[in-house]
Amino acid sequence: MLTIDRKVETPAGRGQAAAVQYREARVTPRGYGVRDLLELFRRYRLTFFTLLGLAMLATLLTAALLPRVYTAASAIVFDRNDVRPYEAQVELRKLERDRSVMETELDVIRSRVFVGVVVDALNLVNDPDFNTYLPKVRSEHETFLQAFFANISEFIFGGPDTRIQKERIISENVQRNRAMSMLLSSYTVTRTGESLALTIRVEQSNPLKAATIADAIAEQYLAWTAKKTEEATNNTVAYLRGEMASSATRIASMERDIAAFARDSDLTFDPQDDVLRARMLQLNEQYVGLRVEEAGAAAKYNEAKALVSSDDKKIAGSALTSTQLDQLRAEEARLERTRAQLGAKFGKNHPLVLDATTELESVRAMIGNEARRLVQELENNAKVASARAEKFQSELSALQDKVQGRNLAEIRRRELARDLQSEQAVYDQIVLRLGALNPERGEYKPTARIASYAEVPTKPTFPNNTMVIVAGSIGAMLLSVVGVIISDALESRLYLPRDAEHLLNRPNLASIPDMRKRFRNSSAFYHYMLNNPESPAATAMRTLCMAWLTIDHEAGGKVVMLCSPALGDGKTTVALGMATMAKIDGLRPIVIDLDMSAQSAPSIAGANTKESAITAPLEGKVDIKSRVCASPAYPFLEFISVRPGLMNLDVLCAELRDCYDLIIVDAPAVEENEGVIWLASHVDSVILVCSSGGTTDRQLANVQQRLSLNHAVILGSVMNYCDRSE
Repeated sequence: MLTIDRKVETPAGRGQAAAVQYREARVTPRGYGVRDLLELFRRYRLTFFTLLGLAMLATLLTAALLPRVYTAASAIVFDRNDVRPYEAQVELRKLERDRSVMETELDVIRSRVFVGVVVDALNLVNDPDFNTYLPKVRSEHETFLQAFFANISEFIFGGPDTRIQKERIISENVQRNRAMSMLLSSYTVTRTGESLALTIRVEQSNPLKAATIADAIAEQYLAWTAKKTEEATNNTVAYLRGEMASSATRIASMERDIAAFARDSDLTFDPQDDVLRARMLQLNEQYVGLRVEEAGAAAKYNEAKALVSSDDKKIAGSALTSTQLDQLRAEEARLERTRAQLGAKFGKNHPLVLDATTELESVRAMIGNEARRLVQELENNAKVASARAEKFQSELSALQDKVQGRNLAEIRRRELARDLQSEQAVYDQIVLRLGALNPERGEYKPTARIASYAEVPTKPTFPNNTMVIVAGSIGAMLLSVVGVIISDALESRLYLPRDAEHLLNRPNLASIPDMRKRFRNSSAFYHYMLNNPESPAATAMRTLCMAWLTIDHEAGGKVVMLCSPALGDGKTTVALGMATMAKIDGLRPIVIDLDMSAQSAPSIAGANTKESAITAPLEGKVDIKSRVCASPAYPFLEFISVRPGLMNLDVLCAELRDCYDLIIVDAPAVEENEGVIWLASHVDSVILVCSSGGTTDRQLANVQQRLSLNHAVILGSVMNYCDRSE
């Protein structure tokens, strides 16, 4: 929109308000309060009720056409302990069911393997509800509307062709998989908290079929788990029996191998019967004794040899012992005492002393000879002991070599014995497992039971007509409100005075109520306003007059042109009402009629301006009084009719300024006469008349833009045909 943000300098003599200026139009954010919604409801009530009716009809049709779904529920309760006789470990044969085990049960009961068992048991492959490759069969539980629309669909699109559908069937496996998928989608399995119970809920259009499938799933699951337990146990028994036979064969073979190896290696199973080992133990003991004897003899010999070779002539020690040596030592001791006595008595050189010394030396020589003899004897004894020890050592080494070979054979025999013992332990375990399984019993009870069989439902769980209707009603209401808001957002017509204010950035001077339903023509409305000066219409006209007095007349402006974007906006009625209220309030108004139609202001007021109308350009001084016509009734309004094509409106207005306080120019609608835009340059101000619900924002913006190009001063707007005042 083109606006001018500056003061308008008007020609001298117009009394134009200098304070009026154009500013940039402001955009006010739009919201919806309670009053706005009520106004929208009043304005778009037809749209609201249309959308509401369509939505409610769609809701009722939906509630009637939706297929009925019946839900049947059965329950399975599991034992606290889960018995598994086929487990190898004792700890795993009887476990307490925990959360993870129950979650596994949930997964198993929803597995396709088990679902296939149910499909086969109930022969669902031949059921069109599950095998969609088969021709669809009309359900006996269809409502009248469902059957009606189904018949219409078959009539329009044709019924199912059995031959074509049979050609689509690929194989029985494909049909079975389709039935399994449909069955999986039709039931759910739930568990509450830490409970050991599983609830199976089946949804079907047929209540009897729903209950049958729910019971079948529960029964088949118990039978299927018992069968799987039996198969696992039988497989375990067969495997254990085969292993037992193989183990017995291996045990017999090992025993034969051990016996043959013991025979070939000359082994005895009883250590007491092993003569070689006993002989080796005896020789080992004798060899140890000889080594001890050899060591003792060598020690005595070395000791005696050391004594003999020492410088001390007194040979004494435990190694040199004999009777003769003891006698010689005793004799030696006697002679030493005798020599000592004689030396003390007679002196060292006494013959008796010398004889005693000679005899003592002779005895000592005899002692040395005897000692050497004893040393030689000890040496001989040591050599004999060493020879005997070496002989025993050689014999013992030979026995050790032989025993070592037998020890290696014994180790191998023990290895074979350990293998035999291990195999026997395995055999014993297998026998114990077979005894615990007791395969001859042939009775495998499931660790669960059916706690509740499904009851045939009598009422559908879906759809819930009450909920559908309530939700549909709420949705329909919301849809209607949203539709009204969207309609208002897409609406380009102006309804409220503030809409014109926001668009023009000018105040709305008056809001005139809509009296068209009450009065069919403008003349009746004019007389009603005169007869009822306190009515809302008369009050609105008085407000417009007072607004003009406040804004324009106090600044010196007298000429105001009422302009409307389109025909039927009530511009003439507003001009007539404004002039009437000004006349009643004591002003001197005059209406310049540029319309000159049958519904012009003079015609409504009863003034005849056809003969006095100005149809030629004005030149020089004009006789105004001869051109003015007054209405015959109170308040005797005055009118001048001028042909719209004349371009000298300013001459006429100049003549009228001195005689009148208010000069109202009733111009044609802009869409009827484009010259109105250029006539706006000859007046002091312009008031735009809009029709509530008739004038569009584009029309009003276009008029404002074009008036701005001609530097017209727009005082504000008047919203006509309002249902309520703003």
